[in-house]
Amino acid sequence: MYNNESLVSTMGKWIKETNKFKKGQMKTYIINIIALLVIFNFAQAQEIRYVKAENGLILRDKPNRGSNRIAKLDYGTQLEILERTNLKLDVKDNNEIISGEWVKISATDTNYEASIGYVFNGFLTETALRKRFKISFDAFSISMDNLDAFIDKKELTTLKTDTINVAIELGETVQDKTIRIKHHVDYKSIKVFQKHENSITIMDEGPHCDLIDWKHYYSSWMPLESVLKNNQFKTVSYADKDWNKFIKTDINELKAAVKSHCGERWSDLIKNIKSVNEYPSGVSINSIYIKVILTTLDDVKIEKIITFNIPMGC
Repeated sequence: MYNNESLVSTMGKWIKETNKFKKGQMKTYIINIIALLVIFNFAQAQEIRYVKAENGLILRDKPNRGSNRIAKLDYGTQLEILERTNLKLDVKDNNEIISGEWVKISATDTNYEASIGYVFNGFLTETALRKRFKISFDAFSISMDNLDAFIDKKELTTLKTDTINVAIELGETVQDKTIRIKHHVDYKSIKVFQKHENSITIMDEGPHCDLIDWKHYYSSWMPLESVLKNNQFKTVSYADKDWNKFIKTDINELKAAVKSHCGERWSDLIKNIKSVNEYPSGVSINSIYIKVILTTLDDVKIEKIITFNIPMGC
């Protein structure tokens, strides 16, 4: 690999040589110089890779399996390869032999604060992967693919509680997703359930006022089907009728609530409506709940509920 000093030295020699040749020969030398620049830039370019190991990839302080673990890099984590060691390694994964080598990397993902160490590159890919949304509790962790969501910092300090609130980015959905449950304790069974909550929103061609602190419709808990081994479950998708369900409501009571919660302008918008689903009033899902119940070998039930809060009025 060329470095800056050797490149400058080599180019200087080539430029001096061009003075000795005719025009055609000089053209060849110029082409060679351009080629050298391309090779140099390619060599200096970042080698970005992504972790494709389903259960994460161990980052170690030295290029061998007996060295200390620095971190476990989640699926989809972005890395930069700093150095190739040429230390070959074969790993058996589900009866398949994965061949590769140890490489020195920098974990550029902010979750790992630019940690530097060594990983096995058999579980890396050039294809950009979206990180999984993940929540870790003491007894188990929950992850979902292709979901842009975040937990408030205050919530992160309360993961030992029974309910966690998660905010979903606009346009994202929890529906028709695969949930992965990874247990941290021995267990007899793992069951997963889902339900949703509907609220009223008042729309105005863009802006909207959501009555999320007023009345709600709650569906019943529905058990999720286990679709694959290793505790993977498929979430439920909702039809229009599910999104529009609401409890029996006096329309005058709704108008009073809108005036109180949203203001006079919003109250004027719905002064002539006859039902909660008559525009500009509408009913929409504002939260989807996922409940996980893990039963230990001692018959202790560990229950956690994750509330995914969905933007309304879209």
